[in-house]
Amino acid sequence: MTVFGTVLFTLLVQGLTIQPVLQKLNLLQKQPMRQRYQEIIARQSAFGRVLERLIEIENHPNVETTFYNYQVALVRGELSRLQEEIERLKTEYPELMTFITKQLRGELLAILAIEADTYAEFVCSGRLNQELPLFFRW
Repeated sequence: MTVFGTVLFTLLVQGLTIQPVLQKLNLLQKQPMRQRYQEIIARQSAFGRVLERLIEIENHPNVETTFYNYQVALVRGELSRLQEEIERLKTEYPELMTFITKQLRGELLAILAIEADTYAEFVCSGRLNQELPLFFRW
């Protein structure tokens, strides 16, 4: 009976108090905000690629100008809307900038690793006598 009471007490107390504690510590809002930011960035990247492809086919002889211009306007409008949403999120959640900075730093470190790996490949294959100093330094 004591074990049952302890388990029941633990479940009830922790179950009923965990959400208010997480809200007080501002831990509940960060994940949805970060997830929303990531979704916007993914959409922005996708639409950026669509725009690049549209620009590539602009002078294709079989592309109707009116249809083409309409598609480009739609994509640019969506890119603009997504950028506005990013700016709104930055204003609404100032802590988002910390997340963005960490994310960017991770991407830049990945670039640095690619550069270092490339130099190492050239040295290993004998195409370079020594590794070059890294261009990117953060």
